[in-house]
Amino acid sequence: RLIVALGMVATFFLVFGVLEDSGYIPRLAIFSDHLFRLMGLNGKAVLPMVLGLGCDTMATMTTRILSTPKERVIAITLLALGVPCSAQLATIMGILGGISAAALLTLFGVVLLQMLLVGFLAARVLPGDRSEFILELPPLRLPVMRNVVTKTLLRVRWYLGEAVPLFLAGTALLFVLDRTGALAAITRAARPLVTGALGLPAQTAEVFVMGFLRRDYGAAGLFSLAREGALSGTQSVVALTVMTLFVPCVANLLMIIKERGLRTGLAILAAVTVIAIGTGAALHFGLRMLHVTF
Repeated sequence: RLIVALGMVATFFLVFGVLEDSGYIPRLAIFSDHLFRLMGLNGKAVLPMVLGLGCDTMATMTTRILSTPKERVIAITLLALGVPCSAQLATIMGILGGISAAALLTLFGVVLLQMLLVGFLAARVLPGDRSEFILELPPLRLPVMRNVVTKTLLRVRWYLGEAVPLFLAGTALLFVLDRTGALAAITRAARPLVTGALGLPAQTAEVFVMGFLRRDYGAAGLFSLAREGALSGTQSVVALTVMTLFVPCVANLLMIIKERGLRTGLAILAAVTVIAIGTGAALHFGLRMLHVTF
């Protein structure tokens, strides 16, 4: 699984390097500045957000480019809340892409709305100021492949050094919880909430728990359920929405704690968990009341 994940991340870094070397990323930052200002950020935040589509753990580290503690906390929260990593994104496209375009639009619409709402509220609740947005705009040019390859290799090495040890810690925790029976106990405790408020099959509870310990495991679990026909189209939309908004994996949580401290990390964990479950329950209820199916 590590080799597969590393391949996806390396491919993402390669594409990102091409966009960066061509001068497109700075222009994307300028173009998105107005949107990020609504969430107490500025255009620089586009870099960790885009990197989060590869790996949220690594993207959390890149929030260091933001100038104020307030901006870093908001960006980290939004990454943990609504930016799907490469494993999740592949699962979303694989499941919902085979259902309908409306299912995809519903998921991404709900997630984007939650990110805007949470960012808007956080910008007004958290103390501190937003920094000024000053960015040098390089000329548009054809990317130099030698530069792209060099940047990709450096980022892969950075990923191996910073993020992989945290993934191994998550795997070790998964092993301990499984051996001690704690994993089964947590799953049993989560089943009433999953089957009641979210309207999902009982086995989805184990997928969500696994998704916290390792996001790729959770993504693979949902894909297996959908392939076996255990999830209807509507249930797939609800389950994937919750998984996207759900708490970050253990590796990302450890990185958040490393960057912002234990208290802030646990606060983000609690807030994201409540938002994910509440949004999933509201989506399930709304789709059922409106008799919407996919």
